[in-house]
Amino acid sequence: MKKNKLTLYLLAITIMLVSVLFMGASCSSTTANVSNAVMTTGVDDSSMPIDEVTSFPVNTDVYVAAELHNAPDDTDITFIWYLEDQVVDSVTINNGDVSDAPLWGILPAELVTTPGNYAVEIYIDDREEPDTVTEFVVK
Repeated sequence: MKKNKLTLYLLAITIMLVSVLFMGASCSSTTANVSNAVMTTGVDDSSMPIDEVTSFPVNTDVYVAAELHNAPDDTDITFIWYLEDQVVDSVTINNGDVSDAPLWGILPAELVTTPGNYAVEIYIDDREEPDTVTEFVVK
């Protein structure tokens, strides 16, 4: 009886390990993440947001500020800016050898010409889902 239970446990563990190996091909191996994203009218010398806003006038620079955590060297961070569901701009930066730091992105005033509902998504490396999505309005 003990031998049957042991065999059953070993079989279950083997199935779980094989499942994890098959899933590993589509999982990101980095623990890097982006948190605390806010919209702001600018950043200070320490790359921290100078304020927190939800709307901007037309033809002004729009900033998003956030925190990068646990990023290995040469992690790519991509900012994708949207007006409604249309991509307005996309920028990728690299963290170099900085693991934890404030980060920010800018949508230049020349791309903020239309009033409406906007959003910015921030991605780590080639993840399919953004680490954060922040919405704002241009009036």
